[in-house]
Amino acid sequence: MKRRSGHGVIQRLLIAAALLGPAAALAVESSSAPPTVEALLTAAEQARTGGKLEAEQTLLEQALALPGTDDASFDIYERLRMNFADRGNFVRAIDAGERQLKAPHNHGQGIGVLTSLVSLHAVLRQMDSARQRLADLDQLLQRLRRGKNWPQRGDWWQAQVARARAKYETSYGHPEPAAQAFRTCLEMSTQALEKNPDKEGSLLFVDCGAGLLGALIETGRLETAEAWANELLASANRTVEEKGRPAAMLRVWPTLGRLAAEQGRMAYARQLYGRAIAVLEGSGGGDSSLRLAKLWAQLAMLDMVEGQWPAALQLHRKREAAIRALGRDAGNVGAISVEYAYTLLRQGSPEAAEAMLSRMISVRESVFDQNSVPYWDVRAFHGLALAAVGKKSEALTELRSAIPKMLELIRGERASNESGVLRTARLNWLLEGYLGLLAELADGGDLAAMDEAFRMADIARGSTVQLALAASASRTRIADPGLAELARREQDLQHEIGALADAIGNLTSRGRVTEQDKVIADMRHNLAALRDEQTKALAEIERRFPDYAMLLAPKPVGMEAIQKLLKPGEAVISIYAGAEQSYVWAIPAQGVPRFAIARLSGEALGSKVASLRKALDPDVVSAAKLPAFPYELSHELFSKLLAPVEPAWQAAQELIVIPHGRFAQLPLAILTTAPFAPRPAKRDYEEMAAAPWLIKRVAISYLPAAVAMPALRGKSNKSTAERAFVGFGDPIFSAEARAKAAAPGAQRGIQRRSLNIAPAVAPREAAPLIDFRLLPPLPDTAAEITEIGKALSADGERDVFLNRRAAESVVKTTKLSAYRVVMFATHGLMNGEMPGLYQPALALSNPAEIGEQGEDGMLTMQEILDLKLQADWVVLSACNSAAGGSQNGESVSGLGRAFFYAGAKSLLVTNWAVETTSARLLTTAVFRQWADTPNRSRAYALQQASLGLMRQSAGSGFSYAHPMFWAPYTLVGDGG
Repeated sequence: MKRRSGHGVIQRLLIAAALLGPAAALAVESSSAPPTVEALLTAAEQARTGGKLEAEQTLLEQALALPGTDDASFDIYERLRMNFADRGNFVRAIDAGERQLKAPHNHGQGIGVLTSLVSLHAVLRQMDSARQRLADLDQLLQRLRRGKNWPQRGDWWQAQVARARAKYETSYGHPEPAAQAFRTCLEMSTQALEKNPDKEGSLLFVDCGAGLLGALIETGRLETAEAWANELLASANRTVEEKGRPAAMLRVWPTLGRLAAEQGRMAYARQLYGRAIAVLEGSGGGDSSLRLAKLWAQLAMLDMVEGQWPAALQLHRKREAAIRALGRDAGNVGAISVEYAYTLLRQGSPEAAEAMLSRMISVRESVFDQNSVPYWDVRAFHGLALAAVGKKSEALTELRSAIPKMLELIRGERASNESGVLRTARLNWLLEGYLGLLAELADGGDLAAMDEAFRMADIARGSTVQLALAASASRTRIADPGLAELARREQDLQHEIGALADAIGNLTSRGRVTEQDKVIADMRHNLAALRDEQTKALAEIERRFPDYAMLLAPKPVGMEAIQKLLKPGEAVISIYAGAEQSYVWAIPAQGVPRFAIARLSGEALGSKVASLRKALDPDVVSAAKLPAFPYELSHELFSKLLAPVEPAWQAAQELIVIPHGRFAQLPLAILTTAPFAPRPAKRDYEEMAAAPWLIKRVAISYLPAAVAMPALRGKSNKSTAERAFVGFGDPIFSAEARAKAAAPGAQRGIQRRSLNIAPAVAPREAAPLIDFRLLPPLPDTAAEITEIGKALSADGERDVFLNRRAAESVVKTTKLSAYRVVMFATHGLMNGEMPGLYQPALALSNPAEIGEQGEDGMLTMQEILDLKLQADWVVLSACNSAAGGSQNGESVSGLGRAFFYAGAKSLLVTNWAVETTSARLLTTAVFRQWADTPNRSRAYALQQASLGLMRQSAGSGFSYAHPMFWAPYTLVGDGG
């Protein structure tokens, strides 16, 4: 190598001073002496620690240019490779890795380089090169197994090979084997640390941890991912502290951002993406970074989910320009994407979208196999584009082949039901597009298309409530000894298959061992035999017990099957709120179903629902000033949604409603079936009793999905609980609040069970203890519980738990499966509604006030899942217990989902913060009616109680005829 001139020395000093500051420049070399490799590497390390990655690159390249660097070249190329990889310039990282392999090194050092090359080629979709380097890695590992360093270093080498295999499977669209390989990497790394403590803080932990988190998200295991996120952050922080690698967070923030987005925490996701973008742009060379291009795509996805299509299109075009500017440095990463094409479609450019997707199909067919989501994903979106350009027949063909395969691959194992916001939105775009195409045919009178559209709408709802209902029914259904034995055998086989598959994945992900080839072959033979046995068990279950088979793997239910399950006088109304228009089906117990397209977008429908709810759930309530009810809007929704299909339900006495989106937050009972002009009355709101409310014509219950009906209507699904009622209410929150509530004049006017609590602290910050002083007392709930208990002939001492006895430990130790009705009359808290609370919960007595040990006084959603119930219904007489989240718009909250899973067949839940006196009157009347008319349905009992309250005076100058009082309760589940 040639020695650089003195002018070069001065130039390097100027560069170092500009990039790092004068002090760092002096660390490179003095003005009277040429720089040394050691000085340049020290300065490069300072640059890396300071996040100046472009400066680090410059200094490392200068070090390589000095003579006599052969001994250090392997380490310098190592740093360069990591530098380029951190910044997202993967082609240059590969070049540094290839040069590194040619530098002097031992075989053990080669493992890390080859591992990195496999990962880099995989990210660039250069799958042939990745496959070749993976084979090289296996050969090298075989050689090292025979070496003297294997006992000390073998675990570490196997961890690196597992990482390479995981990255390869990830890029191939196989998240399940990728997750197993990432787990192997982490497991072997942990073992290696016991022998090599100096490896603490290695980037390997961060890479494998971030990869595992991504695989968990991709396979719908959000709860597991959330728990693992904390481990990943700790690992990343160790790497930053121990190794001086702040850029390690670039591997963490985007994945944590994806998790936050899937959980619906969009603002937090944007914050994490913003941190990563700032680091990349601040480190220099951001324009040449594939990492930055990926972040543009991730931000675009957030805009897409939030309906900000112009902003999303701008980000997609920004990413496209960046990829094209990279040229060969982009590898095989395409400048276009499925999301880009779909955004063009939503922005009115279907021809451009179709052309883009056509090009992508041929590319993906050459890269992915037919068992990967990306292969079918592009074909499904292409079907939407074909429909948009008028090629309806081709579109149907494409969608009918792609959608079922997509569903099969996305749903995965039965336990993976936490789809996530982004994944759900993406799937729903496809299903909704397909639904819109079918709806056009159905609107023309095609009954087969109407039925297929009905099934697609049910899949698109895809809520976890549906799965919870199925799980609830299956728990009470295995009374047949033959079925119980078959079900246990199938479950045991499923566990055996999972354990054996994990064991094989663990062995193979560490690299090939010749001596283990026969062992692995035998294990695979046994795995095939177990799968064959499970297939036979499932076939036997389906043949002998088709209903239970339906619970194991729910399939969309058609209109004919629904009609057969209806009783005389019942009808089903299914509503799906699409992006551009809404769809309505009406299925009577006898007769021809009806279908209609309502020219009302999901956004417009949501806006109208919000306007109606302002009259039902006002921010400020006084007896003299409830908001005026918008009768015109109420009748408009009836006219657009229910009236067009009225011939199919007009003879019904009970409607079973399957809502969707924001419409699930509105009780249909408050729709008016005709225009109404109220006349003045003696008492406030008394005139509202004369309005033509829908509830006067029909009783109403709700289902989260049509597929739940077969499970809930099963003939063997009757509760066997021997006791009638158990209730928990009027908990003790704080002595101060209770004394204030008992003071003279405290109970006047309209008393609502409402909260005014500051937002919870941000996720993962230290959670404070629950401050029970923020919870207003609920003294009227004691009378509510007691009166319902009397109506159902409950034992007041044994079955009614009030005040100190309304404790979390009491709920958990009471045999709830012995009761047909389980009631909680207390505050229902949503996720983040109270400081220190990060999941939905029911507030019970304050442990500090009642001397309860080991509990926090909050019966959380996770704890409800562990309860065992056989309840005909669970009553949640609490604030907003039916309020679906803004992201999913489901008919019940997480509390409702948990109770369904625990074994409830129906829920009586509240849509808004109830007024406490009318709530007591209403719920008491419901159960009196139910007890007095045992041959009538639960929906009928709720209808009659609501009508009775509507006609009742409050005794203080106003009437309960305002729907705020008589319509807050919704019956979800089996209303029969």
